[in-house]
Amino acid sequence: MIAITITPAAHRAIKASLLGTGDVRPRPGPDGLVRIWLDRKFVDRLGQMRGPGESYSDVILRLAKAS
Repeated sequence: MIAITITPAAHRAIKASLLGTGDVRPRPGPDGLVRIWLDRKFVDRLGQMRGPGESYSDVILRLAKAS
């Protein structure tokens, strides 16, 4: 498992698919980002989908919008 940080908006976009979140509201860190833990294969896949200058959050929001 690897920890990545994403924006609260990206977290809301994938909240239903995250395991074990239940009714727990994420607590953004001092930088305003939410830390989530993902299997390495998902982090690698997100990394492959990133365009120049895109963050993991950008990819997540783009994918959520497309579906």
